[in-house]
Amino acid sequence: MKNSCMARARAWRMLPLTLALAFGLAACGGGGSGTTATATATPTPTAAAAPADSSGAITAFGSVFVNGHEFNTNHARLIDDDTGAVSAGTVGLEVGMVVDVKPDASSTPADPVAAELHVHPLARGYVDAADATAGTITVMGQTVQLTSATMFSDHRACVSATTSPCTPVATAAGLTTSTVSGTTTTPGSYVSVNGYLFGTSSSAANIVATLVSVGDAPTGSGIANFKAEGSVTVGTSTVTIGALKLDLSKATCIASGEKTSCSGAFSTGDIVSAGAAAAPALPATTLVADFARLVPRMPVATAGASVEVEGAVSSAGTSTFVVRGLTIDASALPAGTAMPGTGDIVRVLGTVSASGQSVTASSLTIEHAANSVNVGLQGDAGNVAPGTTTGTFTVSVLGQTITVNAQTRLADMSVGGWDRRDPAVNPFNITTFQTYLTASTSKHVLVAAQADSTGALVARSLVIVPASTVVSVAGTVDATPAVVNSTTTGTPTTFSVHGIAVSADPAAIIGASAMQMMMRTSQTAITAGDQVLVVGALTGSVVTVGPTLSSTNAVVDAGTPGAMHEDRDIF
Repeated sequence: MKNSCMARARAWRMLPLTLALAFGLAACGGGGSGTTATATATPTPTAAAAPADSSGAITAFGSVFVNGHEFNTNHARLIDDDTGAVSAGTVGLEVGMVVDVKPDASSTPADPVAAELHVHPLARGYVDAADATAGTITVMGQTVQLTSATMFSDHRACVSATTSPCTPVATAAGLTTSTVSGTTTTPGSYVSVNGYLFGTSSSAANIVATLVSVGDAPTGSGIANFKAEGSVTVGTSTVTIGALKLDLSKATCIASGEKTSCSGAFSTGDIVSAGAAAAPALPATTLVADFARLVPRMPVATAGASVEVEGAVSSAGTSTFVVRGLTIDASALPAGTAMPGTGDIVRVLGTVSASGQSVTASSLTIEHAANSVNVGLQGDAGNVAPGTTTGTFTVSVLGQTITVNAQTRLADMSVGGWDRRDPAVNPFNITTFQTYLTASTSKHVLVAAQADSTGALVARSLVIVPASTVVSVAGTVDATPAVVNSTTTGTPTTFSVHGIAVSADPAAIIGASAMQMMMRTSQTAITAGDQVLVVGALTGSVVTVGPTLSSTNAVVDAGTPGAMHEDRDIF
């Protein structure tokens, strides 16, 4: 299975890098549970005020946007919870990073001000395995679920080298995995994974990734060069996080902020962060830790305190659900509030319980339902205008009107050196969205969006990329108008994806299996309900794919997703 999946991942590289950047090849969304959600993807109700402490993914800069709030960071301290390193400002932060924001005493709901920004990636280490079908990678014994909203960034020195630069990794297909041949071990890509804690068993994803950042392998003595963070299972003489065993024989263990004996320091179900300067033997199954510390489940554990947490729902009931290992009591929400399903990405505002281990919710926002329809678009942006709701905008791509809001992850990758910029001087955010995009030299964008029950598109991410004449659409083939298949080159197959007309020469239509993609074997039968990726040129309002199969001219048909993949993304 592994070899087949990696062959398929290599085959995906025929697709254009900029397209892969936004769409995340072969990823399964929302934890891949396939559970039908009872809530819609429309955020309602919205939290009326910034909470005392807020934890979630960064969606934009120009300050820091987290959970729909724009936190002023002029005097904030940036703290790495693993190393204790403290710096000023936002340099080093990226869209997609999950941060805990502690507000300043002067912070108000109308003017949120951050005093501290805490970062603690959930995994740092080499990619040991990848499963393109399941949309997962394995890092430090943790199964990492990728979704269409997972961002990728590449900070390796070779990316910006003036001689022999390397191709930036922009999706899982660009990652390499660790290999062992005899006595020779070749490490895979070194990555730092930000995201949400999810499952705890070996059969489930341990992490739902919001950002996978690729870097050069560390050479220093940083105690968190290699780390894992998650729920531990404690045995008679073992402590494990996911599939990673912790060797604590030389570690400094910390609980409640104090050094403690590693023997008996942790209990099953505790959240623990463990790291080491030295790499483990690969594939990583045991980490000889330099430190292991007990991690609070939420930014603040004081009973009665107000807290806001974003994450993926790992289990759901009729009045409670679990996010990041926290039990959320939804009984105080207004009658009729739609409950989330397993795999949904949610934002919860509430108060900490007396035990400090659960939250009574006062507001619930379902940011992405696990079984919602996904649509990917690449093209020039136009008709940028304020939306009907304050703080939202609409933009047109390939004739589709897309709503952008504070939850949309925004990035500008159209200018050389974008990955080394101070985010504070690249303020592409929801406040500046219209003026910034209008002033952009490129205006060529990649959009990952979800369709609500009416078919309206809401952007989950929007990335400005270098100008291009290549356009693309990814999603489900419409039932109407009916698909017209052709078997003769020169006579196009016609169909539509989310109302976007496609005219494709059958010679450039292939299946998504590894063999078909590697051999570029044409496949002519397109069926309504299939998930497809279309890359071509815009002729009027039609995406046209010519007869010559290439990275910028192709239709890839992944077929109809099964019951376990309602939210699967092939792109």
